[in-house]
Amino acid sequence: MKSINILSFLLLSSTLSLVAFARSFTSENPIVLPTTCHDNLVLPEVYDQDGNPLRIGERYIIKNPLLGAGAVYLNNIGNLQCPNAVLQHMSIPQFLGKGTPVMFVRKSESDDGDVVRLMTAVYIKFFVKTTKLCVDETVWKVNDEQLVVTGGNVGNENDIFKIKKTDLVIRGMKNVYKLLHCPSHLQCKNIGSNFKNGYPRLVTVDDDKDFIPFVFIKA
Repeated sequence: MKSINILSFLLLSSTLSLVAFARSFTSENPIVLPTTCHDNLVLPEVYDQDGNPLRIGERYIIKNPLLGAGAVYLNNIGNLQCPNAVLQHMSIPQFLGKGTPVMFVRKSESDDGDVVRLMTAVYIKFFVKTTKLCVDETVWKVNDEQLVVTGGNVGNENDIFKIKKTDLVIRGMKNVYKLLHCPSHLQCKNIGSNFKNGYPRLVTVDDDKDFIPFVFIKA
């Protein structure tokens, strides 16, 4: 009889504990279960300075909105057959300018349609007049010196970039982002800047806090 009473007590205690647990997760305090299914996950859109979503194939200026900085542009700084240096304008006479338009492209069609979304793979391509020799030298990539240059290929998983939202508040600007280089099977790295051989170059950086912000302006 004693063993039956102990068993009844344990069953009653378990029941009360389950009831209390269930009451603690009402509609005001719901249980959020983890899931590994991303099929229905819709990531936020990336927006330009007009508040419109970025679209695949449209032209944009990528600009660093910090004081003294400027837009990204393509230049030939090594007397090469094709210009391949991805630079950043600055408030210095020799580096003033309006930037070179870019387009965001994908390897293939996506469920997202033509909208660019946060942390999704894109290729970045300068929209610029060029010669037949250099027509395939406009896609961004990162070289062995960790410099952002052109000469990449749409479809090469080592030339993938992604866009991430930042919490930066910059006067007169909205929708401030950072760019990441995300090669296949490797950790993404932020895009920062550095003076190399006298030019303000875009580079990859290891420190997660060491990046330059960007905004996108419809060209």
